[in-house]
Amino acid sequence: MKFSLTLALLWLLLRFPAFAQAPAPTSLPEQSFEQFWQAFRDNYAFFELKKMDWDASYRRFRPRITPTTPDDTLVQVLRQLVEPLHDGHITISRGETVLYKGESTRNTFKQTFRAVQPEFWRVAYGQLQQAGFGPVQGLGPDFKGKQVLYTSRNGAIGYLHLTRSFADISGAMGTEAQELKDRRKLEKLFAQALKKLAGCQVLLLDVRDNGGGHSGYELASHFTQTRYLANYKALRRPGSDQQFTEPQPVYVEPAAGPRFTGPLLLLTSDQTASAAEDLTIALSQLPQVTQVGTATKGMLSDMHSVQLPNGLDVTLSNQRYTMPDGQPLEDVGVQPDSQVENTLADLDKKQDAVLRRALELARTLSPTAGK
Repeated sequence: MKFSLTLALLWLLLRFPAFAQAPAPTSLPEQSFEQFWQAFRDNYAFFELKKMDWDASYRRFRPRITPTTPDDTLVQVLRQLVEPLHDGHITISRGETVLYKGESTRNTFKQTFRAVQPEFWRVAYGQLQQAGFGPVQGLGPDFKGKQVLYTSRNGAIGYLHLTRSFADISGAMGTEAQELKDRRKLEKLFAQALKKLAGCQVLLLDVRDNGGGHSGYELASHFTQTRYLANYKALRRPGSDQQFTEPQPVYVEPAAGPRFTGPLLLLTSDQTASAAEDLTIALSQLPQVTQVGTATKGMLSDMHSVQLPNGLDVTLSNQRYTMPDGQPLEDVGVQPDSQVENTLADLDKKQDAVLRRALELARTLSPTAGK
């Protein structure tokens, strides 16, 4: 009886298992690429919105990773993989060093004034003083040349500039315990700022350069006397980028500390992002709030974290935010009630058009405002 070659080989493999070789384990660079891609496949919320074919991206980039791919080359490939998503909540880090951070396509304010930020705020604060406000006073730790908060007032009108939504950088980039500690510190500083402005009839809250952090809803709680619905959140489910949990309501509870419930002018730009957008979303539901400037960035999801086998830390967006009426907000942002845009031409004239409009509105909201 004769065996075919195929049957003979099969018999040998079954008879002598040592001849059968298991697939070689994938290397660390390959494992890291695979886990990165799978983390997005299972958790990222916006492939359809961003018009991204994630499977096609795998076929394009996977062949570039081999067992000998060095770490810096792997990071460059991962960066190229996610850059088309234009998502500021995508980061790649090693320890405290951020190797890549995505950027939204809606970035006009930051790009326009990046090189002249100090001059922009000198003009804004100078315009306040010309309008009869006292010197602007800073509050809280310094980070990149800015304190957390700045306050000023002119009789019945108060001005509060919240430059970021964290006190210390460890509260934004550190452990959960560090963030919790920083939340308390930030909320204490915010309460102190409101106390400085006690007695004002109208308040300007400026978050045009606030790129986020945490505590958006907690800060909004200082502007209401009753519990109310701010928005809904839904979490991406593994299996399909169109599978989400049932939208969960997010409520704002009145703060135990100082509260301001008079007319509020909220100054925003497309640099107003993340936790500062949480604050904007929440405040936009209040009848006494008027938003002035341009729409916020539309970068809202909490950051889902993954650690790769090679030690890289990755974050991505895995939530979908909607307004109470169901309106989606990613890449759209919260639209202003009064549309005004800052320009370099205005800055050359020593003018802040958004602040000017907010002051005009403030003077109409109280009989004694500005007197």
